[in-house]
Amino acid sequence: MSIPRLCLSLVLLVSSMAGRAIAQDPAPKAESGLEPEFRQLRAKLAAQPEFNGTDAVSKFRLAEELARRGDVQGAIETYRAAIHLKADWPDPYRGLGQVLLDHHDYSEAVQALQTGIRLGRDDYQAFYWLGRAFMGKGDLPASAIALERAAELKPDDADTFADLGLVRMAQGDVAGAEQALTRAIRLKPDLADAHRLRERLMKAQGDPELAREAGAALLKSLFARE
Repeated sequence: MSIPRLCLSLVLLVSSMAGRAIAQDPAPKAESGLEPEFRQLRAKLAAQPEFNGTDAVSKFRLAEELARRGDVQGAIETYRAAIHLKADWPDPYRGLGQVLLDHHDYSEAVQALQTGIRLGRDDYQAFYWLGRAFMGKGDLPASAIALERAAELKPDDADTFADLGLVRMAQGDVAGAEQALTRAIRLKPDLADAHRLRERLMKAQGDPELAREAGAALLKSLFARE
């Protein structure tokens, strides 16, 4: 499954122009209006050999494909079906958590991802998405812990350090934010979001309260419920 990471670029650009963070993620098409189309998609996929089994693996594969095609409700239901069939398998929990996060259901996403982590091995993706789910909930200490663990497991992932930089910024931790964003840029020199975040951090001129206000405003805009 490939759910795009939320992008900071538009939020940072608009908030810089307006003096405060006011941008929100573009609203998706009304899911209820697409339901007939998604029902046809589910039926079509369910008839294919790789998806039509009644076992947990087949359900998981179908959920992954539905998520990839934007059928949020279908993916959620199918991930849960896979979990019902094999409750000790961590992968469907991670997939469910990602879809719930993408749908702004942050508390449920946290629950799903935490369950998957408890059941499984150290999975940097699960910790990364858990960090983002906590960002959505506004639990910055928990987000920082999850993102730090993701960074330990995959120390070459620039996006993890960029997100950690934003969380540290919103906590008023200027030095921690600078360290994380510098690491992100070193790992991926063309990561525009990390550069923009660092520019905003520099505008705070080392003032923890200014950094906290800027970071908090960006988080609020980035993770606003639609």
